Amino acid sequence: MDSRTIGVLGGGQLGRMLVEAAHRLNIRVAILDTETAPAKQINQIANSSHVTGSFAKSADVRQLASKADILTYEIEHVDTKVLEELEAESPFVADSQSWHRIQPSWQTVRTIQDKYAQKQHLAKHGIPTADSKGVGTSSPQGLKEIALELGGLPIMLKARTQAYDGRGNYPIMKVEDIEPALKSLSDRPLYAERWAPFKKELAVMVVKTAQEASGDQYEQSTLAFPVTETVHEDSICKLTYTPPREVPSKVQRQAQDLARKAVSTFQGTGVFGVELFLLEDDTLLINEIAPRPHNSGHYTIEACHMSQYEAHLRAISPDLSSTITPGSTDLAVNAAVMLNILGGPQPDSHLLVARSALKIPGAKVHLYGKGDGRPGRKMGHITIVGKSMSEIEQKIHPLIILVDSIRAHKDSAKNSNEDISATATELLKRNPIPPAKPLLAVVMGSDTDLATLRPGLELLDKMPIPYLVTITSAHRTPQHMLNFGKAAASRGFKAIVAAAGGAAHLPGMMASETTVPVVGCPVKASSMDGLDSLFAIVQMPRGIPVATVGIANSTNAILLAARIIGTSEPAVQEWLSAHLQQMDDENMAKAARLEGEGWRDYKKLDQAMPLSFK
Repeated sequence: MDSRTIGVLGGGQLGRMLVEAAHRLNIRVAILDTETAPAKQINQIANSSHVTGSFAKSADVRQLASKADILTYEIEHVDTKVLEELEAESPFVADSQSWHRIQPSWQTVRTIQDKYAQKQHLAKHGIPTADSKGVGTSSPQGLKEIALELGGLPIMLKARTQAYDGRGNYPIMKVEDIEPALKSLSDRPLYAERWAPFKKELAVMVVKTAQEASGDQYEQSTLAFPVTETVHEDSICKLTYTPPREVPSKVQRQAQDLARKAVSTFQGTGVFGVELFLLEDDTLLINEIAPRPHNSGHYTIEACHMSQYEAHLRAISPDLSSTITPGSTDLAVNAAVMLNILGGPQPDSHLLVARSALKIPGAKVHLYGKGDGRPGRKMGHITIVGKSMSEIEQKIHPLIILVDSIRAHKDSAKNSNEDISATATELLKRNPIPPAKPLLAVVMGSDTDLATLRPGLELLDKMPIPYLVTITSAHRTPQHMLNFGKAAASRGFKAIVAAAGGAAHLPGMMASETTVPVVGCPVKASSMDGLDSLFAIVQMPRGIPVATVGIANSTNAILLAARIIGTSEPAVQEWLSAHLQQMDDENMAKAARLEGEGWRDYKKLDQAMPLSFK
């Protein structure tokens, strides 16, 4: 599709997935890495264009540049000095007087590969990040003083360069940790960072299509992939959940905007991986940025209209950058979970996870071609997409247990794959597959409303809908009720049935705080026969819709909620279809008996009929 050759500095798993995306677009790719690097294994032009060598060596980078029209990165630990020289010698791609052949800019990479310089750059542009200070001394006393300037312990001591997957980070929780931290990170430039008490780690892949640093114009120059929740173990990304669990959509939009603003301050095009901290008060901090596709964006291959790898290739190509339009990065599914596969005690321990995943419908296995595994080495990943996060969590749970079992045995080569499997069996017994998360919430203002809801709940028990029944009063526990409504969508509820009597504020107040459809069920109280509740629920102000059923008709309330849920749940729709057919069959049977026996005898027969036919 693009006649130019893209040279990639690095040929690991990210490079491999770049090549896979390039093949689909007929884009030629040349890789600089070792002879058997994962990216080279699947590239058809290996013999003619690849370079065997190191992306950190000037001569090897120059050799790749001689074979490629555009240079980009799979890893940021590259020699930026030679890139600066190449830019000075020939800044633009052939047949262009404006499109730089190094994307993103070597200046961007130089800033980002020094993590303290990266933090200073973000602070300069008003991007919120954890306060940090350079460590110019290796003395414990000097670090104590820096800790005080940052607000006291705990702090995080970090290497400024050559740090990834948690390597180069050392948490200092107390004074006694200072000397071990300095010893662990000796002979490196360091900086100290204020402790960020986050409740979740998030990540956003951002596509930048404008070469200039655009600042306030980020909406014109960037697009964001959906926010993903990252779960780390041993400082390595273990899982990603997309969308993030129990993170309000408003916070997700804020994370996307913040990530786009941060990326827009750098020069050059391509995909940037942005890691963020979500703090307890729902504010956000940028943690780190990578000037390339990122491990936490693997899910985009199966879950989005365009993967981060395709996006990167298109963004850095002068003829394709403009084809990335709004909507290209959106989710094409409801939810996705990605699980990293790490090496274990045996060279093939990681294959236990891959083989198990092959038995799970919809699981997509990606192995990286790295040969023998070793503890902690990324050997592959698995992605499962589906119509709900609950469905995916049930599917992936046994694989997570298996990954945990490999980790438990990783420190000794004496541990066999049989040992790992036995541990997994035991762990699964103690931690079985979780039940499906509720799709329907049934709420009432008081337990006296339960009698009204009982017929509907009995019918709900027959449906393939996991549900929650709870009490939350608009008058006695107003804050709890509002919090419940605010969190309903992020908890995965697809409908809410709210029963209330008297003034019946519960359904309307619940609807005022959620985007989830609310079905009101009026309760017949001691006065006005429930008309007050019906009128209160049905007369919602414009902009706050609440569906309403007849007084005390919880059966219809549940059936209406089921129809709402059934629009995205085929099993529920199938049940409802069968239920309608059953009512049809029962009514036709009644008609046949009435016509055959006559109306005088029908009442007697009706009394002897099974309850389901009444």
